[in-house]
Amino acid sequence: MTHSNADSTSREKLWNLARQCAWRALHEIAQATGGRTAPRQVFNDRPDLDVMVVDVEPLAGRHAAAQFKLAARRLTLDYARQAREDGRSWQEIGIALGLGGLEDSDITLADAAYSYASGTAALGQRPAFAWVCPACRCTVMDRGPQAGHPSDCEEGHAEGCIRLAFATATWDAAWEDR
Repeated sequence: MTHSNADSTSREKLWNLARQCAWRALHEIAQATGGRTAPRQVFNDRPDLDVMVVDVEPLAGRHAAAQFKLAARRLTLDYARQAREDGRSWQEIGIALGLGGLEDSDITLADAAYSYASGTAALGQRPAFAWVCPACRCTVMDRGPQAGHPSDCEEGHAEGCIRLAFATATWDAAWEDR
């Protein structure tokens, strides 16, 4: 099995596991909020097979799925914030989000991850993603990888913040190497 096939198999297993967990969670949400369950055929095109499953009523399931989607989005953003607080790059967050397949576009993986996390800004404003710097304990307004220099990307660090100083030194060294 090639590395690409192993990655594909792993992604498929992960997707199937996530789908099963989500299905169970949706049932729990729907039932906890008064949604009814009913038997339904597994194979609508093969009624002769007579294979049934107990499922939540479709609109109750849809409502539960919408709430689940909002909660998953919030958790995704919380983990992105925690990753930035832990010093992870937008590139690493993009990989964790599974935002591959950007090779033929003008957007980098880091930019895609930042765009996903920061959402859209009000007209005339740059989007920002807030997190708390563990070194200086200040709230940082992260302007994303396209903002350039760390002092432009991460507004809000305390004066003398060692994390910002390290990021700046790393940035400056990378530019000196070029």
